[in-house]
Amino acid sequence: MTRNDNQKIAEQAIHWLLRQEEGMTRSEQAEFKRWLQVPAHQVEFEDLGGLWQETAVIPASAVAHLRPATPRSRLWWPVVAACTFLLLAAILFFPLRDEFASPIYSASWHTGRGEIRTVQLPDGSTLTLDAGTQLNVRYFAHRREVEMPQGQAFFQVAHNPSQPFLVLSGPTRVTVVGTEFSVRYLPHTLSGEGSEVAVSSGAVRVGPRGGWENGWWRAMQHLHLPQAQRHISVLHASERSLSDAQGRIILHSTLPSESIAAWREDRIVLDNTRLDMALAEFARYRDVSLKLHSPSVAALRVSGSFDTERVDSFASALPRVLPVKIKMIKNQKVITLNTAENKNN
Repeated sequence: MTRNDNQKIAEQAIHWLLRQEEGMTRSEQAEFKRWLQVPAHQVEFEDLGGLWQETAVIPASAVAHLRPATPRSRLWWPVVAACTFLLLAAILFFPLRDEFASPIYSASWHTGRGEIRTVQLPDGSTLTLDAGTQLNVRYFAHRREVEMPQGQAFFQVAHNPSQPFLVLSGPTRVTVVGTEFSVRYLPHTLSGEGSEVAVSSGAVRVGPRGGWENGWWRAMQHLHLPQAQRHISVLHASERSLSDAQGRIILHSTLPSESIAAWREDRIVLDNTRLDMALAEFARYRDVSLKLHSPSVAALRVSGSFDTERVDSFASALPRVLPVKIKMIKNQKVITLNTAENKNN
């Protein structure tokens, strides 16, 4: 989805909020229901609707182009400034109302090497933890929160617009109301130093982890500032984002739905992945006896779908797709370059 698409959806959401306040005809109500069936529309409308309830206004600067222009429009700039301030206050300050409240539910889980675990939460949500994952879950009156210091997990979130579901992992905050998605935060691995988020169904909002920073860029997005696109984005089904170590979005792409959290089916999906990173991924599930002979071998890239428990099959396939061979050196299997000299020996 392009930046123009996101702006168009935001404008449509503001339009329907205004029509709700003024009163809709039956035909408009039917049209609104059809519009709301699109997950991206629902996320934007519920997001703006929450701000509307907090401030009872939408900034005039954001909706001026939706209303007829008047010759006296210049006289409204103080109102625009005041409304914009109220919008920022709603996003940045109102969440503090329960920031220091005690949770009404809390639990923690962790998985070891090769262990996959599924847990049920009291609201009906289901979490599936991959190997080497830590999760801390806390529910508050106005939000549900999961902190994932490391690992990757697949989330099937029960819909509850009045209690948003937050995932805090690495530098990233993911906000949903009801959807299925995966989050990965494993520094120095396939996802680099940031977090990877992929959506199976529904929609999620991805942005910086800090509440104030996240709120700021949400406000800037609603005011259509182009810089916001580097910091916050809405992902839909079969889309993923990758952030850097500071939480900035450096990749927004599509991917096949079957490759999302493939580890749930005991699969590792590699897409032009460095060989050393591929072996490190296998090592998360079992011991890997293979070694790499040199940095040039480590930098070779491989693609494919492989069984997490069959690193031997992965190794046997390598000479057919890469210029390498596997040799025994001091009782150790070593992957080396298959040079012309090696072929002659």
